[in-house]
Amino acid sequence: MIGVDSDREAARGTKGESIVGTFITRLAVCALALLSLTARALAADGDTVYDITHFDVLPVTSPFDSEQIAYSALFNYRDASATDQGSESFRIVNWLAATNHSFIIDVWKNRQAFEAHLAQPHSVAFRFAVQLLSGPDSGCCIGSPIDDRQYSQVKSFATPFVSPQIPQTVGPAGALFVITYVDFLVDGDPGNGQNQLVQYGAVTADANGPHLLSFTVLQQLDRHNRYVLLEVWDSAASYNAWNSSPMTAEFVNGVTPLLGSQLDTRLNSLCGETYVDGTGCTPP
Repeated sequence: MIGVDSDREAARGTKGESIVGTFITRLAVCALALLSLTARALAADGDTVYDITHFDVLPVTSPFDSEQIAYSALFNYRDASATDQGSESFRIVNWLAATNHSFIIDVWKNRQAFEAHLAQPHSVAFRFAVQLLSGPDSGCCIGSPIDDRQYSQVKSFATPFVSPQIPQTVGPAGALFVITYVDFLVDGDPGNGQNQLVQYGAVTADANGPHLLSFTVLQQLDRHNRYVLLEVWDSAASYNAWNSSPMTAEFVNGVTPLLGSQLDTRLNSLCGETYVDGTGCTPP
């Protein structure tokens, strides 16, 4: 931390805090405005919008508990957003390999609903709360910029991701939420790549019966060569068995020559109301 003259800072006090606070708030508003412009330019009015946000929280550090501050804000944001008009689903999932990381997966009826959500005070307040640059929690709470991307649905198999039938059990004992980022070469053949993703989704659904709860192929709105596979499995054991199968190996071998970067897969569990430092999301 950079040292400051406390007496001089106290004398400046309110004015300095006001300037910094106004500046940060404007940054948050500008960021939300850019998200809105992306959705407006690229999503058709009636299309469902999937919004996936990578949320990287600083590990616990002195003198404040960044994880508790950030996850409290995150859970409050989810709860406030769930009643926004046009919200079809709003889940937080916790990355099992690095529990200070989570993903917000929210789904909106259409572009207008997503834009209205972005304009809500709780949307701006959340981003402001976890990016504090002044005050007693200076430096809290995120370890990297919030990575927020919007998608349209290409194809869905098994139970729709937005369905309330998707299990709500919190923590690793519940369903496994799998997010795989797929980046095809821009000057390659993304169309062929998309077809292979859809074919793999159909094969996965047919081969796994009740173990695969949901499989959705998504295309990023502003980068049409980028996709996400959004899967929900009844358990990690079921996913691991399929992931090591010859059919999955055949899919990976077929799609790899089309990729601009390796498949990036994150295994996650559902978050509820409790986050334990160093452990992740736990019941309830």
